[in-house]
Amino acid sequence: MPVKEVLENYSKEQIKKAARIKAIFFDVDGVLTDGKITYDDTGREIKSFNVKDGHIISHLKTAGIVTGIITGRESATVSKRAAELKLDFCHQGIVDKLDTFHKLLKVYRLKAKAVAYVGDDLNDLGVMRACGLSACPSDALAYVQRRADVVTERRGGEGVVREVADMVLAARGLLGKILERS
Repeated sequence: MPVKEVLENYSKEQIKKAARIKAIFFDVDGVLTDGKITYDDTGREIKSFNVKDGHIISHLKTAGIVTGIITGRESATVSKRAAELKLDFCHQGIVDKLDTFHKLLKVYRLKAKAVAYVGDDLNDLGVMRACGLSACPSDALAYVQRRADVVTERRGGEGVVREVADMVLAARGLLGKILERS
């Protein structure tokens, strides 16, 4: 897929914001997953993650882009997935995501405008207002969509982070280099 195709559905303002991004933070339920929480007969939690989201993380890291999770729930499954993807951080059980966001800015020496955040619900809105590029899945609630800079074509759990990552990499001129190496 040519890089131009990745950016053709975005406005100049969206592309300008994406070109400044040095970090992508994201929620889990409703973003990396379809938002369903399933338990087996033993009470063990089961979640499904999209491999396309996972695959792009290594390319983001190679490009020097910080990646990590800020989620309100705690889950061993999420810890396992975050470790598998070698995310820079995985903060779970977070009540005040905005406070955690500001702490992460200091830890990684980032300006808010250099961070993209992908969320889908009420507890994500504070970070979505504070960050440089906010995004949500196409099945996020309407009032979340209205507050997002980007509403992805994909629904939660269907490659939302991949779509945002491709946009950021393309806007920064890095996606073409990744495609050449692949």
